[in-house]
Amino acid sequence: MNASSLPVILCSLVLLLISPSCTFTEKIKDGRTAFERKRYFQAAEMLQVEFENARTNADRMNIAYLIGESNLKFGNFPGAAEWFKIAYEGGYGTAALSAYAACLKQSEKYEEAAANYAKAGDEIGDRVKYRREMAVCLQAAEWRNDAVYSPYVIENLGMNSSASDYAAIPLSSSEIAFTSDREISTGEYKYAWSGNDFSDIFRADLSQNSVTQYGGEVINIDENEGTVSISPDGTKMIFCRCFSREDYDAHCKLLVSERLDDAWSKPVILPFIKDGINYRHPAFSEDGSKLIFSANIEEETNGYDLYLSELVDGNWEQPVSLGPSINTQAREGFPFMYEDTLYFSSDVGGMGGLDIYKTWILPEGRWQTPINLRAPINSGADDFAYVINRYFEASDSILEQGYFSSNRQGGKGSDDIYLFEKRKYHPVKPEPEEVFEYEIVLDLRVFQRQYEDENDPNSKVIMRVPLADASISITEDGIAFEETASNRYGILSIDLNPEKEYEFFVSHPGFFNNELIFSTKDLEIDSTTKVQKFEERILLDKIFYDKEIVLENIYYDLDESFIRDDAKPTLDSLANLLKLNPQIKIQLSSHTDCRAPDDYNERLSQARAQSAVDYLVSNGIASDRMVAKGYGESQLAIDCVCEECTEEQHQANRRTTFKVVE
Repeated sequence: MNASSLPVILCSLVLLLISPSCTFTEKIKDGRTAFERKRYFQAAEMLQVEFENARTNADRMNIAYLIGESNLKFGNFPGAAEWFKIAYEGGYGTAALSAYAACLKQSEKYEEAAANYAKAGDEIGDRVKYRREMAVCLQAAEWRNDAVYSPYVIENLGMNSSASDYAAIPLSSSEIAFTSDREISTGEYKYAWSGNDFSDIFRADLSQNSVTQYGGEVINIDENEGTVSISPDGTKMIFCRCFSREDYDAHCKLLVSERLDDAWSKPVILPFIKDGINYRHPAFSEDGSKLIFSANIEEETNGYDLYLSELVDGNWEQPVSLGPSINTQAREGFPFMYEDTLYFSSDVGGMGGLDIYKTWILPEGRWQTPINLRAPINSGADDFAYVINRYFEASDSILEQGYFSSNRQGGKGSDDIYLFEKRKYHPVKPEPEEVFEYEIVLDLRVFQRQYEDENDPNSKVIMRVPLADASISITEDGIAFEETASNRYGILSIDLNPEKEYEFFVSHPGFFNNELIFSTKDLEIDSTTKVQKFEERILLDKIFYDKEIVLENIYYDLDESFIRDDAKPTLDSLANLLKLNPQIKIQLSSHTDCRAPDDYNERLSQARAQSAVDYLVSNGIASDRMVAKGYGESQLAIDCVCEECTEEQHQANRRTTFKVVE
């Protein structure tokens, strides 16, 4: 099993489990059912028999494509490429050709992969669609050829086995803890994904190439244990465990164990862990006060992202996302912090499958655009779990030492652990004579709010979800550039020109229009990368006809109706909304609390609503698009006994709202 399946999904995706004695396998009668149940190794075997017995060419090619997908799932890229090629040549279509090109890329046949991407573009009459893939392939070929100039020297460790060995963490200058599914693992269960044993956490003495279980019986049990991190002071271990279920599913959680003399305590699940979410790849910060990990908390929008939790007064806080500079619509995982630098893996692009990147926080508080470590650290295969050995003492010739994992060709098993050394003296690549050329790619992601009550715009926002098929009009320096739309995931990927300013006008039936400005001037460019990727997000709000929406932070002085300075930003935002949506008319309403006489409250609320309208008129909004309405205390948001209402309830009743009336 390799990184494209096991270590990437271990302690992350939903795993299908099966006992050798279980009769569940007998229920699978055909290869497609096996594939749908994520039993890919079994699916590939069954589908090959069905391929030979298929009655029509169309059936054979559909099966061939599915065999390619099955091989891809458990990391057999040469096998997947062969079957995708069979499917394409048999008439399956362009999807098989692009899948074949992707397999060639992961086999480091970059030039051939680029040629097949170009061929796929020609077949559909749109080579631009695959332009990015072609550019990435040619860039990867250049990085591979430049590996001779790299300061890194790598070596396959002698303790690796024919099983999957990965995610090393240094315990001393010559010892590591790591994850493996080798035969001595605890438990009798196997992965239905590939048929391999469950994984455990092990210790290796690299001076002796000896391997033993790590952590004792409380750590390695019949469940599936995975990537591990140990706090800098050595007192805490956080690791991943996937819990099997009666329906053969497993969800993966992060557990913490405390060191008790020479043993570890029974682990407990971290307090912020939620059911239905998979957590994986924990990593302590340099001082042990932060924990970075990968999870699919926002699976509908991003899949697996990196999150950070802080240790405050002995408790791990609710995690927060590391943000769009790091997290993409691809998979991010295997973080590692060293001083101020964060290393992690992503399959957003690069040399093949997962690539290792590094980033750090800039003075203004955002993350530096991640930088690919390139070859020989990265390859066409999955490269991940990069760590620096803090116990290593640098010398005059070797500056740094550490480990990473890979399922690249030439290894001993599906995933192996590699030692790397960063050398001081190495060949230096001559400076290029030509000017560096690069491409700018922007991923614009369109979202909408999902409310607890889908009919109430004032109810709690549960999450933001992608908005598909949103119309997007783009101008470049004020000139029409392109008319397009977001895809089914709410994403528009577009190539932009340097030193330009773009305006994205986004609309969708039933939603307020919105716009976003993006400039390619003064961008921070990574001169080692041809494709410069950026990401922006834009939110479209649903239009609720004849539903009042509370305008936050609209306050008035006692007995006054004039617009205070602290209310102007909210009204400015409403003015901008009206400018972007000239087709709508609104009613601005003002409400008071229950105190003071009714007629007084009606006059005051009418004056306040009119003040808001007048302010919007002064900001360029036509008066015939707005109606002012004062309701006094006739429509209390909280109907409490006036003398017993709290000040918070009175404040909730004193509100300014707007609603779309036309």
